[in-house]
Amino acid sequence: MVADALVRHIELFPPVEVEVLDETNPRKPVVRKAKLLFTSGRGNPIQRTGWAYPWKKAVEAVDGVPEGFGYHGVRHYFATLLIHGGASVKTVQMALGHATPIITLNTYAGEWPEAIDRTRNLVDAALSGARLAVGR
Repeated sequence: MVADALVRHIELFPPVEVEVLDETNPRKPVVRKAKLLFTSGRGNPIQRTGWAYPWKKAVEAVDGVPEGFGYHGVRHYFATLLIHGGASVKTVQMALGHATPIITLNTYAGEWPEAIDRTRNLVDAALSGARLAVGR
């Protein structure tokens, strides 16, 4: 669904190559070229200040989204969707771009299903066959 929407967007608005400040490594920021899928009306990178108004209008247009729901809320939704769908810590870490799984766990540890119940279910499932064989 998302891929189809992106294809349509790219057909209407081809990527624009611009120079951006890449602070992936904060100790060595560099200016590099990047092709952006989403830009301002003038073809520049979208800045936080220019994003607030259209974002607010989009949130208002969707039923059930709480007032004040921001971009970080979308990120949190994405992370919890992955976690509750069974994704591993490593998968969520990589999807969010966290430097380490510890950052992911510190942020989202409460979202993972109860480990004790999951562990008990895994052991029960593994040993149920062994129990039947021993009882024969």
